[in-house]
Amino acid sequence: MELTYRGATLEDVALLARMNKQLIEDENSRNPMSVEQLEARMKRWLQDSYEAVFIMHGDDVVGYMLYRTIDDEYFPYNSNIHIRQYFVMRSWRRRGIGQIAFEQIVSDFFPGESAITLDVLERNPEAKQFWLKLGFAVYHTTLRREGNGEEPPELMPR
Repeated sequence: MELTYRGATLEDVALLARMNKQLIEDENSRNPMSVEQLEARMKRWLQDSYEAVFIMHGDDVVGYMLYRTIDDEYFPYNSNIHIRQYFVMRSWRRRGIGQIAFEQIVSDFFPGESAITLDVLERNPEAKQFWLKLGFAVYHTTLRREGNGEEPPELMPR
């Protein structure tokens, strides 16, 4: 399957926000943001420190990755890439696109020797298995307690 990649620009914010909404639904996230709110957030992110790459099949956008480079406090001479969002359209899944596209984006867009980190919602075991298959390992666990002392919601927002 022939895939190509292109960097997203501010003109792509609406498309990115619509795909982000699908990602939120697919993760069963508790994020209540509307597409308009996601669009405003995506615009801020792209203006600040995030970059987005579209996964393309011909003229069709089949997914995207949103990431940023952050300082690594332990190894400041190496880049640390934090992937905020990774999404393949529902109709394009289960074809190996996610794995192929991930490896190609890493090769084409990330500096060599970069450490890569990402977060996976605990209630999204399919995503966790996907990333484990790509060589990621659990590095730390984040726990959450709501300020009112009640049991925390089972899902975290994306």
